[in-house]
Amino acid sequence: MSLGAMDIFKFLPAGRKEADANCKKCGCATCMMFAIKLSKGQADSKLCPFISAELSEQLEHNKKVQQKTITLGNLKIGGETVLYRHEKTFVNPCALCVSLDTKEKNFSQKLERVLNFEIESIGKKFRVDAIYLKNPTDEARKKIHTSGIEVFDDKFLEQMNEVKYGGLSQTIDELVRIRKSAIVDRDENYSNPVFVRLFGDNFYSLCAIASSLICKYANMIIFEHFSEALFASLITLRHNIYTDPQKPLQVESKVYEFNNPDENALVFMTTNFALSYFAVANELSSLKCGSYLVITPSEGMSVLTAWSAQKITADIASKVVSASDILSKVKNKRLIIPGLLSDLKEELQEALPEWKIVVGTTEAYKIPEFVNELQKANS
Repeated sequence: MSLGAMDIFKFLPAGRKEADANCKKCGCATCMMFAIKLSKGQADSKLCPFISAELSEQLEHNKKVQQKTITLGNLKIGGETVLYRHEKTFVNPCALCVSLDTKEKNFSQKLERVLNFEIESIGKKFRVDAIYLKNPTDEARKKIHTSGIEVFDDKFLEQMNEVKYGGLSQTIDELVRIRKSAIVDRDENYSNPVFVRLFGDNFYSLCAIASSLICKYANMIIFEHFSEALFASLITLRHNIYTDPQKPLQVESKVYEFNNPDENALVFMTTNFALSYFAVANELSSLKCGSYLVITPSEGMSVLTAWSAQKITADIASKVVSASDILSKVKNKRLIIPGLLSDLKEELQEALPEWKIVVGTTEAYKIPEFVNELQKANS
C-alpha cells in the first residue's frame, strides 16, 4: 500500500517520541515536515540518520511503478494507482475499441459507421477511442489517422496483458487479482495494462458485461461488433466513473441559447454544476419557444449547496448577467431564478433593477408547465 505522511511519521524519531526527534539533520524543521516530503517523493530517506531499515524497505517498495502507462497517439492506457476511485481518482479511462478486418466485404461501410459515430455527454464530445485493424493496409491506416481516431494492431497489444473472457464472474475475478497484484503488491509481473476482447452482437449482454469490465478493472475493451447504442451507453457510464471525485463536474459560466431565441425569449438562471445545467438545458430544449440560460460560476456546486456556501449571491449573479449583452436582446426583462433561491429574490432585484426577478420551479422537470402558466398569465 502507498505510505501516507502519517504512516511514515510513525517510523521517525518524533513519531516514536525519541530523544532525536525534530533534529533538523534532514534539512526539515520537524519530522512531520520530512514525512510529508517523503510521502510526496520530494526528499531522500537517506537524509535521516535515524530512519529504520523497515521504513527504508517500504519506501523503496513504494517507488515501484504500480501500473504502466502505454501511449497510443493521444490515447493513454493504464497508469492507475488505486483500487477504488474515492481513494484518489482513476487516471485514464478504459479505452473502448472496435475490431475491423480490411478483408471483410463490408469493411468500408463498417469503417464509415465507426468514424461517423460521436456523442456529447456533460459538455464533451466522445468517439470510439481506437480501431484494432486486422490485415492493415496503408490506405485504411491513413483514413483512420486522418479522422483523429487511433489505430493499432497485434504488435501494440504485446505491451499489454490479455484476460480472455471466460464468463463474467471468472473474468472479473481475474481482473481484480491482476489489479491487486499491481496496485497493492506492486508486482512488476502484473504492471502492464489489461485488455479484454468481447465477441457476439447481443446489445444487452455486451452492455452488461462491458459495464462490469469497465468498473472492474479493464484498461481496454475490444469489441468485434460495433453498435452506436452500445458505445453511447458505455461512454456515458465510463464518463461518470473516470472523473476526479474531488472536482465536481461543471460547465462554463456564460449565457447559453436554446431554440434560436428572439426578443420574446425567456431568461433562466442556474449554477454551473453539470447535472443542474443539463437537467435545465434538457427542458429548455424541449420548449416550443426560444430561451436563454445564465450560468453562474459556483465551483460546480448544486443550487442549494452553492447558496449555502455563498457561492451564488446577488452580487455574483448580477455580475454574470451584467457582463453579457442579454439585456439588449430581450424585450421582456424577466430573469427566472431557481425556486430554491427564492430568498435571493429581493437582493437580486436590487442588484438588477432593470430586470423583473421571477421565482421559478424547484425541479427542472416542472419547467415546461411553469412556462405554460407564465405565458397564459401574460397573454
